[in-house]
Amino acid sequence: MFRPNLIRGVLLLGILVLLEGCIFFTLRDELTEMQRAHALTGRVFNQTQPETNVLLVLYQQTSGGLRISKGTILSSAVSQFVVETPATGTYYLFAFEDLDNDLTWDEKEPSGYYGNPDAIVVTDQSPETLKGLDIHLSASPARPDGFPEEISLSADKLGDSIVKIGQVVGFDDPILSQEYGNKGYWEPLSFIREVGICLLFKEKYDADKIPVLFVHGALGTPLGWVDIVDRLDPVRFQPWFYYYPSGLSLSKTSAALNWMVNHLHRHYGFRELYVVAHSMGGLVARSFILKNGHENLQDFVKLFVSISTPWNGHKLTAKGVRQASVAVPSWYDMVPDSPFITSLFARRLPESVAYDLFFSYRGDCSLLLENNDGTVELSSELDDRAQGEALRIYGYNENHGTILTNEAVIAQINLLLQQKRILTPQLATPSP
Repeated sequence: MFRPNLIRGVLLLGILVLLEGCIFFTLRDELTEMQRAHALTGRVFNQTQPETNVLLVLYQQTSGGLRISKGTILSSAVSQFVVETPATGTYYLFAFEDLDNDLTWDEKEPSGYYGNPDAIVVTDQSPETLKGLDIHLSASPARPDGFPEEISLSADKLGDSIVKIGQVVGFDDPILSQEYGNKGYWEPLSFIREVGICLLFKEKYDADKIPVLFVHGALGTPLGWVDIVDRLDPVRFQPWFYYYPSGLSLSKTSAALNWMVNHLHRHYGFRELYVVAHSMGGLVARSFILKNGHENLQDFVKLFVSISTPWNGHKLTAKGVRQASVAVPSWYDMVPDSPFITSLFARRLPESVAYDLFFSYRGDCSLLLENNDGTVELSSELDDRAQGEALRIYGYNENHGTILTNEAVIAQINLLLQQKRILTPQLATPSP
């Protein structure tokens, strides 16, 4: 199981000891490749049987004609896709409902193209994400000239959408292992290709339960929430997990979270969402909540609980940014008083949000840090700007990781969830 105090080893050793070893070379290669990568995003509409898979086919124009570059399974109810292009070039998108699960379009299965179809031209100057490439399925679309007659996908061409929304996973799923938590920090591109950027469900969506969104911190995975989730009231709440590569820019990961939550909100129409975040995840969560409330003008986020969050970043990341041969992108955002940190407090939390701040204070003597919880200095956890917006502040004699397993912490979080549920009028949830 992931224990967040592993972050200490990264911040106090990985950042300060500025190793010029394999891990930094790998990180440099990953970031270089990410700068060249492009993503195509859109939605598939008019699915006739929501319980079946939709297959997305990416065609690439070659000197020998069109060929299938890759296929993507869309099993999420919202049918949102984000696929990576393997290189610059000209592409076309096709989707079909795989009613018989044979990975082959039999011409009777509902299908459709992006456009008529329209070419998608990707160049080095293209935005890193090309948006709005929606596909509308129909019972009998015409086959355009020049497209292969047979549309069949082999296992080596089959992958998943970069973004996964609403996929149900158990805590025993291999993608939640600490190996992937580490990879998300040091090899973010590999993480995206192997895991994705995910908003995962612990169970199938239930309109009668309030979703509680958990956001992990650096090197984290949803396994860090096991003890708290096991104590949630299963009748009243449903756990959701934001699972993201923690080495990426925090502004980008928070924007991705806002994008995914809004898609789920449009689809399910839930009226309330509670957010619980640990460590660096609190920065991601606050950024998401600000975007959601002030830019999207939504008011469904009702409760925000941050746990041991470095509200003014971590001063050792500044040393890493200055001295490492290549810096983890999230380090730039974690530098105290960085533009990202400053942006978090340029606006107050929306009025709809009740905010509670938890902090840990059992650290040890350190030549590198002032009073701390073993990883984060108390001056950052208790930044005046964050305290000024908190309704309640709770301190615990735990370190940065063990606070998530403390019985008093778990009981208090559950009490806050229950109290908020009672105080907030329960409105009927419309059908999607």
